[in-house]
Amino acid sequence: MADESSLLVEKLWRLKRRIDKGQCPGVDFVHLNVLLREPGYRTDVLRRVEANGSPELQALAREIMANDDGLPLMAKSPDQTLSVGAEKPAKSRGWFWRNALVLIPVIGVTVAGFTAFENRSVRISTDITADTVWETGRRYVLEDTIFVEDAHLTIEPGVTVEGESGSALIVTPSAKLFARGSRNQPVVFTSSKAPGQRARGDWGGVVLLGNAPVNQPNAAIEGIPESDPRGQFGGNDENHSCGVMQYTRIEFAGFEVYQNNELNGLTLGGCGSNTIIQHVQVHRALDDGIEMFGGTVDLKNILVTGAADDSIDWDWGWRGRVQFAIVQQHRDVGDNAFEGDNNGSSHSAIPRSEPTFYNVTLYGNGRSAKEHRAILLREGSGGHFHNMIIDSFAIEALDTRDEVTALIGTGALTFSHNLLANNGRLGSLTIVNETDDDDFGFNEELWMRSPEHQNTIQVETGLQPSVSNESSPHFRPRGSTQSMTSKRPPKSEFFDESAVYPGAVNPRATSTWLEGWVAYPEA
Repeated sequence: MADESSLLVEKLWRLKRRIDKGQCPGVDFVHLNVLLREPGYRTDVLRRVEANGSPELQALAREIMANDDGLPLMAKSPDQTLSVGAEKPAKSRGWFWRNALVLIPVIGVTVAGFTAFENRSVRISTDITADTVWETGRRYVLEDTIFVEDAHLTIEPGVTVEGESGSALIVTPSAKLFARGSRNQPVVFTSSKAPGQRARGDWGGVVLLGNAPVNQPNAAIEGIPESDPRGQFGGNDENHSCGVMQYTRIEFAGFEVYQNNELNGLTLGGCGSNTIIQHVQVHRALDDGIEMFGGTVDLKNILVTGAADDSIDWDWGWRGRVQFAIVQQHRDVGDNAFEGDNNGSSHSAIPRSEPTFYNVTLYGNGRSAKEHRAILLREGSGGHFHNMIIDSFAIEALDTRDEVTALIGTGALTFSHNLLANNGRLGSLTIVNETDDDDFGFNEELWMRSPEHQNTIQVETGLQPSVSNESSPHFRPRGSTQSMTSKRPPKSEFFDESAVYPGAVNPRATSTWLEGWVAYPEA
């Protein structure tokens, strides 16, 4: 059995390498560890390869399918010995059975809480408790808060999910979401109202909950009644997977559940490192764009535009990695581009919030109707911020609160090789508005200007003028940024080590990762 498993892992490794080389249009990236550990993810990848891959890749996929028994495969590393995990999933059936919901049409029937009432529209009225596929070519309408429990929900490329007032999609720790769009056919979560009538807060948003560590006892997600156990999350599995979101847009989300408590565009509570969040845009959310509550989930190729509160927020011990993220603050709404907390009740709670950021562009729209701050760190949150462009924030580039010196001394907080451009008021080179001593006398300005951190500070913007356009922005930096000293990202399967430049967009590239799948509707 061990020899058969090793052979299967070798074939999966070959499959990943060939996908990385572009042999399967519509599948840009495959996470090896998740491919090995998560049978549902593996099935989805193999199905896509069989449909769209090169002939050679299709043949390899069929070989894998013929020998895949649906068990998780555990890997030490891509070049070390691999073996079959001891844990057997609840559903260890053959490949055909695992794909039955994909292969068998559901037109005109009622399945797992939804009913087809016309060719392209399916209304979702009850919770999803069995493996379900939402198919390309259809539109799904959420009538209420829909929970996914003990099941996999797969959303195929090109599907539009519309949320009615009071609705949301909540994936509990016992379930997984596979929303895998493509560059030409993204998955879109949006308001059920007609284009032109949509607005922030029309519906609730998407919530993924998992079993990765958090530092809040009895953690329960905001926006769900405390008495509902389905809102609880967190555990001891750092590698837990909440599923996959790729080439996905979330628009006009974040309704107010009760006073001062709204759901975000995308909420990730206790999601582990095997969760894949890549090529995701959150547009015009009523509350935060994306908020992490603990966990170790990573984010890559992320765009947040026009959030009415913070664009990216974290709490309760989030320790994920982020590369290629863009934030655009709109002129009339919004608070901080980043707001980072550890734990309000216990600032030293473990695990401590300590995310790592490389290649990020934050744009604040300068002295607009609503002025913004780039980064707020408080309540014991650490973090690592490198190769960033922080541009046009009228209030300030960075505000630290509570105890900071100890975090820097232990290496939990670093900030280097960043461009701070056109921040502060009246073109001043003052990048911090130090009006109150709420961090025990720590001076953010002196810290960021320290020569060993190699940050660049300038009066003029580092971005093209079109960055402020809220309907068709461009985020390419000006040519002057190419002379900056940047930091090479760490070696890992996650990071692109070649991104030795500031910001989220390669200034030398002829095309960007944003093309083909993002959108900026006003209403």
